Amino acid sequence: MFKSRVMMKIGGDAQSEAKRTPPAEKYMRRNISGAVRSSRADRPAPNVAAIPHGLRLAAIDIGTNSLHMVVVEVTAALDFRVLSSEKELTRLGAAALIRHVLPRPAMYHTLRVLDRYLRVARNLQCENILACATSAVRESINGGDFVEMVKRRLGLDVHVINSQEEARLIYLAVRQAVDVVDEPALIVDIGGGSAEFIVGDVRRSLLLESRKLGASRLTQQFIHHDPAGKSEIKNIRKHIHATLRPLIARIRNLKPHRFIGTSGAMENLAAMCAARHERAKARHRVPNKMSREDFESLYKRLVRLDSKQRRRLPGLDPGRAEQILAGAVLVDYLFEQLAIPVIEVSDRALREGMIIDYLQTHWPRVRLSVEIREPRRRSVVELGRRCNYDEAHHRSVASLAVALFDQLPGLHRLGRSYRELLEFAALLHDIGWHIGHSSHHKHSYYLIKNGDLEGFSPLELELIANIARYHRRGLPKKSHEPYMSLRPPEREIVDRLAALLRLAEALDRGHCANVRKVRVLRRAGRVRLVITTRFDSGLELWALRHKAEMFERVYAVQLSFSARLARRTGGTRHGVAAP
Repeated sequence: MFKSRVMMKIGGDAQSEAKRTPPAEKYMRRNISGAVRSSRADRPAPNVAAIPHGLRLAAIDIGTNSLHMVVVEVTAALDFRVLSSEKELTRLGAAALIRHVLPRPAMYHTLRVLDRYLRVARNLQCENILACATSAVRESINGGDFVEMVKRRLGLDVHVINSQEEARLIYLAVRQAVDVVDEPALIVDIGGGSAEFIVGDVRRSLLLESRKLGASRLTQQFIHHDPAGKSEIKNIRKHIHATLRPLIARIRNLKPHRFIGTSGAMENLAAMCAARHERAKARHRVPNKMSREDFESLYKRLVRLDSKQRRRLPGLDPGRAEQILAGAVLVDYLFEQLAIPVIEVSDRALREGMIIDYLQTHWPRVRLSVEIREPRRRSVVELGRRCNYDEAHHRSVASLAVALFDQLPGLHRLGRSYRELLEFAALLHDIGWHIGHSSHHKHSYYLIKNGDLEGFSPLELELIANIARYHRRGLPKKSHEPYMSLRPPEREIVDRLAALLRLAEALDRGHCANVRKVRVLRRAGRVRLVITTRFDSGLELWALRHKAEMFERVYAVQLSFSARLARRTGGTRHGVAAP
């Protein structure tokens, strides 16, 4: 408890002071060095800040055949760059599209791959991991069981999206990657369970449709021999025609001028077309385009080969050998019905659409990621802004708090990692006003603890919340459960830093950044603050007299203060430009 703790004596013989190591200092050294492991799951205590970088996001597409992940970082131009791209065939929908049941082995395989993806994303310090599942999970009677299993075992929330949303996200991805301009373009995405048909220009989508014509679904429904019989291919084509005939008429009426394909099936077909040309000629060809002439030549060959022979074709992912024929039948139908001369192929798809949608719907956070490159600091400022805090006041208090910390290392004896916790507590100390003025210091504790701050351990959040909670009113007591739940060395850290925060808050009592500079003079058993202000300092000196008690009791010193007016209004305060 605060009152029963033995206070460390300050001042006196410097040599004896240097020999003494208080409990908080021992605790800090143990946890930072890792030499002593605590039984608490939320150890270690404060660590060094992460390397500064922009907002990082991961998007995972749980498809019928494969699992895709892309990890991106928001750039200063408010775009994004890809840091990592992962793909693995999982065949989650191997039997789901006909029997509507996800096979258990495929579910467990997908879980293992997801676990690996999550480790990649976390190692790259992603602040959000988005995950969407499409037709296989959407149509299976145990799809909900799979989603719950992922949540329970991996802690990942999977959103099962409908076909309309899938088409919308694909449109967002392709629109950004391809210069669509003002003329309508047809975008076709052939997945495992469904095919999406989108017509849109640079401003908006004109048509968003999905049909159950995925390559895996058509293969499961119609191809039962290897190589496929002519009647099987004919039946696929008849089914495609019956399914798409009304939609083809609508697409023609929209008069698309460009045709863009996306997804693994389209990419593989384009790669096989490019691979059929001699190397010398290939240098003069665009590999992300597929002409009707090249495709027809490839298609005639595909229908004659069995899956083993197709697996050896250059440009084809061997895992797609069984399904590529069904996808090719659909592409051949589109070439013919829409008189398409060339299909451009984009490598952007659902996962990039998920990223773009997040950037659009979280625009304040995206802008903040460019303004502040340190993830933890960005998370703190974001919480403050969500709570409509007085940003200028909080920045002023934080600047004053770290100035006191920096000038009193021999008094508090805490490392620089605790300086950061003090600064973050100062940046958030008054956010409880968002709930109400009465007991707002207690509300600040609650908001910090439950504000979804990212990059902090549970212990760090507890320390920050407690430091902020004691910036005003009563000192810690036995009846204060959150404070008493901390271990004695942790309570001592809170005491030391909260005492500094109280003084810093007093120095900006008028919320007008009157104090331009604070200088600390320390002698045996005494600490003196000399403040330089822009105008009359009466309010700040009054606040210091009322906030001095905790500092004097924690550090066992006498505190005094004086003020002087600045000679001019320019210059800096604690390294921060004065307003």
